[in-house]
Amino acid sequence: MSQPRPVLYLIDASSYVYRAFFALPPLSNASGLPTNAVYGFTTMLLKLLREAAPQYLAAVFDAPGPTFRDDLFAHYKANRHAMPDDLAAQIPLIHEVVSALGIPSLSIGGVEADDVIASIVERFAPSEIAVVIVTSDKDMMQLVDGHVQLWDTMRDRRYDSAAIRQRLGVEPGQVVEVMGLMGDPIDNIPGIRGIGEKTATALIARYGTVERLLDQLDELAAATDIRGAKKLAALLLAHAEEARLSRQLATLRRDVPLPCNLEDLRYRPPDPGALRAVFTRLGFQKLVRELPTGPSAPVSWRRCTGADELAGFLAAARQHGRLAVANEEDTGDTQRATALMLATAGQAPVWVPLVATAAQGDLFGKKTNQVPPQPLNEVIQDPQVEKIAHDWKRELLQWDPEIAATAGPAFDLMVASYLLEASATHRLEDLAAALLATDLAGFRDSTNGLAAGVALMLDLHQQLAAGLQANAMAELFYKVEMPLVQVLATMERTGLYIDVAALKSLSQELETRLATLLQEIYAFAGGEFNVGSPQQLRTILFERLGLSAKGVRRGKTGLSTDVDVLTRLAAEHPLPAKILECRNLAKLKSTYADALPAAVRPHSGRLHTSFNQTVAATGRLSSSNPNLQNIPTRGEEGQRIRAAFAAAPGCLILAADYSQIELRILAHFSEDPVLTAAFQAGDDIHARTAAEIFHVGRDALTGEMRRVAKVINFGIIYGMGPQRLAREIGVPLHEAEQYIARYFSRHTGVRAYIQAIQAEAHANGFVTTVLGRRRTLADINSPHRGTAQAAERTAINTPIQGSAADLIKLAMVGIHRRLRQERLRTAMILQVHDELVFEVPQGERDRAATVVREEMEGAYALKVPLRVEIGWGRNWAEAH
Repeated sequence: MSQPRPVLYLIDASSYVYRAFFALPPLSNASGLPTNAVYGFTTMLLKLLREAAPQYLAAVFDAPGPTFRDDLFAHYKANRHAMPDDLAAQIPLIHEVVSALGIPSLSIGGVEADDVIASIVERFAPSEIAVVIVTSDKDMMQLVDGHVQLWDTMRDRRYDSAAIRQRLGVEPGQVVEVMGLMGDPIDNIPGIRGIGEKTATALIARYGTVERLLDQLDELAAATDIRGAKKLAALLLAHAEEARLSRQLATLRRDVPLPCNLEDLRYRPPDPGALRAVFTRLGFQKLVRELPTGPSAPVSWRRCTGADELAGFLAAARQHGRLAVANEEDTGDTQRATALMLATAGQAPVWVPLVATAAQGDLFGKKTNQVPPQPLNEVIQDPQVEKIAHDWKRELLQWDPEIAATAGPAFDLMVASYLLEASATHRLEDLAAALLATDLAGFRDSTNGLAAGVALMLDLHQQLAAGLQANAMAELFYKVEMPLVQVLATMERTGLYIDVAALKSLSQELETRLATLLQEIYAFAGGEFNVGSPQQLRTILFERLGLSAKGVRRGKTGLSTDVDVLTRLAAEHPLPAKILECRNLAKLKSTYADALPAAVRPHSGRLHTSFNQTVAATGRLSSSNPNLQNIPTRGEEGQRIRAAFAAAPGCLILAADYSQIELRILAHFSEDPVLTAAFQAGDDIHARTAAEIFHVGRDALTGEMRRVAKVINFGIIYGMGPQRLAREIGVPLHEAEQYIARYFSRHTGVRAYIQAIQAEAHANGFVTTVLGRRRTLADINSPHRGTAQAAERTAINTPIQGSAADLIKLAMVGIHRRLRQERLRTAMILQVHDELVFEVPQGERDRAATVVREEMEGAYALKVPLRVEIGWGRNWAEAH
């Protein structure tokens, strides 16, 4: 019995890249690079590797530039649009992923990937190996024989010779003959107009080849069993050369010289560490978590049996100077800590219960009721013992507020990881895999997982602390980020008062308006339909109403009905505008008017959000559960929602907002004399810029001129080019180019700064903020210009936006310290980028305003003054 042949898998890479790009919605990594095609293609590759376990494998790409088919037929593929910029930017990233996965790749100029695949089949399949071509391209069916199959992994369909005969009615080798007659609209192969697939297949099944058919046209003309045979024969005679050309274009070359032998295509599994780095940079956190790691060593831990044992353990922690801490939460709704898992050098992890049960007895001489024993409180407050944790804020929220407020020094592994590489994943499991090559499964899923995680924390602390020192971020970590953890814990614990009755009233009004709006929509549409169904909506818009689909993006399920499309279509018909209004009101109702009251916690009667310190790559904070940083400001409904964020009885809301902080930081970095003088004089920076670019006096400025100047001022920070500026302000491209040229001719310091920061980024591969926060720009030197330009825009923006984040964090730490020192009851309750919101007892109004202004304006000595605008009100809306 003969041994089965080894199998070589050949991936038609370019076709799958296109399919991934159009199948997935837009995605991007932390640097703003588009990644949807990379992600879709990567998941396809991983699925292939997992299911096929290939011994031999290659990904074959189309090479850039023309091929021999363009010489044969000038209009070959002329119907195809140019590659979208967002896809072009991803091609180098795709090649990087293929390389990181250890997959050999081929790309040969002058021919297509299909020809390379055909040549590999011709060289190896007849004698050495079986081949599976991973493709969805029907052209490849001509290669199928006893040792060659096709596999469309997207649809999980396999084709051998029998399957092709069943589907097409011809042998695999006759596929090109059929295409010679019917053509291929995808590649703009002409074929013979008037001959479709059914006729072409019947003719080839009868005559075998195009040439044999053309040789026997007289017989065809006389055939009585073929409808319209005489007319068909005349058509073939008139267009014989088109048929021959089309067949030639469809035929794959099998003689392309190959720069490899079979052994070069042997698949060798990748280095998980290298793959982890690539996936991390691309933001593929789910894929990072799926990467294999080394097995974790079994960890033995012990239950604390009494006060003496705990005292002995804590004495060892004091001697070492470090204590790793993680709480074990209950599995119910309260998520309160029921125990602590502790570790220190030279000791097995110890599990300390916080709730006495009948089975455990009263271990510490009193019923604990989720209160840590006093020796633990003392060590948490001990300034000589550094507490090591993963998500220290989570730990602090489990302690008594006063104990948490006076906790001693701590080292948060998650925050340290974030500083070292903001775009990485910061779960303890990922840190263990990346830094210690150890598999840590389910850190908080079980007591065993908790013990294993705590046991690794001391080693992780050592590596991360060394990284902070090496990257000059230790001061930022210890003086800003770690004190901020305590600030955020206090803010989360305090929460915000919400006027639930006002929001419920708004919800009822919105429900009534939506019901009326739906009837108007049905009237315009000519009948009822599911407004939330894109499929039904596109049927109404493009079929029933006949609105133009020109320029509308087509996704996996059909024509898009997104905001941009509906906004454009609103100029043709009133229905799209009504749909947009309906979507907006429905979002306001569900996301705010309904969801915010439901999120109020019964135990406090207040809303408690989570402030995320390790998400945004720029260093900004974010908010979740619920997100309070996207509360609407525009329109009557937006103001009513903001007004529901009210002060508790006897208090006022203070809103303090940095004035144009990013432009002030730009002035600081660039030292531009015009910008600097404007801020030092307290001038209206947008009016001044408008006067400069429009060449008019201040008294001749219009509101539109100032708006244009404002867009330019802030657009410069984000690397805005003339195309985007033209779209933003609605002017021709040449006019936008003139505005930008005038701006830079006046602000020479800004132009010099932008050039300098881009050069620094290219040289170092990273940029930094005023406090030394570092952001890696791995794609800054990409050979693909679009990819490099995206990284250059990030290089311009990050030092400015990241520095703004640094300064408000400094201010938050300073204000928190001052409020405690002066024993004020004023509470910081919300941070929204450049704004801080406080709940202030009426008797502390003047003092609170002084503290807030002093700490915010004095947070850092820029070369231009920091200015803060303070507003007061009974609610957040009034305070603006």
